[in-house]
Amino acid sequence: MVSDQMMLKSCVAHCQNTFNDIREMASTVASSGAKDELNKALGSIDACIKQCQAALTKLG
Repeated sequence: MVSDQMMLKSCVAHCQNTFNDIREMASTVASSGAKDELNKALGSIDACIKQCQAALTKLG
């Protein structure tokens, strides 16, 4: 059985990969409006990663 801690670590890793993908898109997209929205998404996913890491610390 997969533990909550292992599932959360996997989720954080997936979110970090998504963060990197969005950051790469934001750096290459031509539209300034799209770039702004992607940068907002980066802020949101970064906050999510930090909160999940805090939860992981509390589980450990």
